Amino acid sequence: MIALLIEDVIAARNRLATVDSQTARRDVVRASHAAIEGYVWEMRQHVASDLARLEALTPTADLALREISYNVTTDGKIVEQPRGLPLPIAIRLAVSQAMLISPEIQVDFSEAGWSYLRQAVIVRNRITHPKLISDLTITKSDLNAVASGLFWVVATGDYVLASTNLALTQHNKAFRDILDRLKAGDPDALAEYQAALTENS
Repeated sequence: MIALLIEDVIAARNRLATVDSQTARRDVVRASHAAIEGYVWEMRQHVASDLARLEALTPTADLALREISYNVTTDGKIVEQPRGLPLPIAIRLAVSQAMLISPEIQVDFSEAGWSYLRQAVIVRNRITHPKLISDLTITKSDLNAVASGLFWVVATGDYVLASTNLALTQHNKAFRDILDRLKAGDPDALAEYQAALTENS
């Protein structure tokens, strides 16, 4: 999916390079935001999947990452309700949950890329819900914010996914090492295993 969304951004940018019109500029904004949102969705799903593998995905976090809430009807039925999160909050959610897997993750939300992303969201919202004709005008500064915001999301997402993948790989290796030691009859490994069972009971 991400490859197709990026292809759309490239195609929109190519059209803009051929004819620099407001229509072409708005197309770039729309295509770029589709790619940003798709990438953030993939990142959230990846983090949720890794948390589930570690048995660390709470029901609340699962609902939040999937943007689902629920309501109970008067006759006692549970009805799921989609609850779209604002993009900046969705990103912060994914990062904070990823830090449960890899506490070493450090995302600087004070850097320029984050600021550009927030500007890009304003631009997208402005052309999606225009109140005035001027809302549909996309400046070169707007295009720069959108491009920089997309680059920041991709770079940050790649970093977060690589960090969680590494943490999960290390966790699996440690688990395999303990199993191998248990199979070999290592008394220290057996003691560690029994201590862990006692601690979790």
